[in-house]
Amino acid sequence: MNLTIQQVSKLTKLSVPTLYAYASRKKLGKRVGNKKFFTQADVQKILRGSKKSPAKMKEKSPIKKATIRKRPSKPKPIEVSKPTAASFKPTTAAVKPQKPSFWTRLFGSRKEPKKVSLMDAKTTK
Repeated sequence: MNLTIQQVSKLTKLSVPTLYAYASRKKLGKRVGNKKFFTQADVQKILRGSKKSPAKMKEKSPIKKATIRKRPSKPKPIEVSKPTAASFKPTTAAVKPQKPSFWTRLFGSRKEPKKVSLMDAKTTK
């Protein structure tokens, strides 16, 4: 029995463009003139490849029982003492120099503009 693409679409619950994509990938169906016809074997191959089930065979999903979730216990707050000025020691050895970026290594870093005083400025006429 030959089925049209619209009939196959209703049977499989897949859209027509999706069916055309499946048919071209798996080389299914037979083209007669401007229409494409599918056999029952083609429909079964399409269903095996898709995640949807046919309209005739609706499967009921099993009912899941509600489970009571226990809330995780809240962690106890950690007591942190505030640092004082006497306990704070600046360390210069711990500071790492930044690694230059790719662009900085390629073109060099930005140059700071030179400050020119009014006395050093030359006027051109």
